[in-house]
Amino acid sequence: MKTKEMEDSNNEGVITTFRHSLDSIPLDLISDILLKFPAKSLVEFTCISNTWYSIIRSQMFIKTFMSISISRPRILLTFKRNHNGENELLFFSSPDTSQVSNDSSSVVSRHEMTMSRTSLGDYIIHSPSVRGFLCCSHQHQYMVCNPTTRQVINLPEDHRFDHGTMKCYMHLGYDPSSDKYKVLRMVTQPGSNLVSEHSVYTLERQQCSYSPWRCVEGDISNYIPSSNGVCINGVVYYEARIKPWISSVVLVTFDFGSERFCQIKTPGEKFTCLANYKGKLAGLSLLGNSFNLWVLDDVKEQTWSKTDTFVLSHTLWNIQLKFSGTTDAGELVFAPSSFSDDFHVFYFDIKEKTMRRVKLEGVTNDEEFRCRRKHLCYVSISCDHVENIYLY
Repeated sequence: MKTKEMEDSNNEGVITTFRHSLDSIPLDLISDILLKFPAKSLVEFTCISNTWYSIIRSQMFIKTFMSISISRPRILLTFKRNHNGENELLFFSSPDTSQVSNDSSSVVSRHEMTMSRTSLGDYIIHSPSVRGFLCCSHQHQYMVCNPTTRQVINLPEDHRFDHGTMKCYMHLGYDPSSDKYKVLRMVTQPGSNLVSEHSVYTLERQQCSYSPWRCVEGDISNYIPSSNGVCINGVVYYEARIKPWISSVVLVTFDFGSERFCQIKTPGEKFTCLANYKGKLAGLSLLGNSFNLWVLDDVKEQTWSKTDTFVLSHTLWNIQLKFSGTTDAGELVFAPSSFSDDFHVFYFDIKEKTMRRVKLEGVTNDEEFRCRRKHLCYVSISCDHVENIYLY
């Protein structure tokens, strides 16, 4: 009769033999095989052997995997829940339906990550997904998270600021020239919404023990910023109101590479959301149950073009759809601001002027999700989310 010690010894021998067999495979072949696996599996594979860990964590492998991920974007859904005194932020992702057959009326979503805090206050999303990373906050703790690896990076606090009288606006961005992720922070004056300071934080694998926020000078001042922003090709665009506040709405740009600000005139309409439309900045303006899409064709010349005016049907208008962005194919993505038994995302084809509805399986039909549905509400959708296996 085998003893537990004998079984443990045999198991260790099998694992050792398995690891030696893996290490005998050529490294380039292992790398090619690993690239065919999903991100979640790769995160787990780092525990198999030192060789696999070194391959998966190498800069070359991460960049190659990122290039593959960019070619197959996903949609990231974020819900928040308050249950039994715990505030939770739930992340689900689903394939971009432009990557599946047009006949498909549903896609399967999967649960990526849950963040939880026992203290009071809701989670706030400060930026859409930027190459797999998001910026969010709970109370006055700001953080950057990666739903794929489930890593949460707490941003350094700045004790100079009084959170009771001052506000912080955050925009996450990526600088392709340095391959760095950065956070732009705007702090308002005490008791006012006017920005008093701009600063930048660069994410590094070896973070400093002291606060590494760096102040940056901007040509723009005395303005009220907006959380409505999007990062495109290393530049974040966000709306701002300048005196006399009511009519003077402009776009502020911040280049994460040069760390310089610039202003862009809007076409005169208030945008409900900014988005990346085929590599260009786009803004959607709502007029009752109709909407216009404006596209910034030339940044230097600040020239805009407008698509035709589109009208939503009364059925869709009653759902209270919210513009969430665009797909790589150029479709406009709308999602309900609240949900019932089923959760659908709507895709509007500008050229054909047609709307299609796609049901996201795996969200509301999740058992835990359904039993606590009354504690949930829709927060946001990122249309160009990608899986990123980079770890800080």
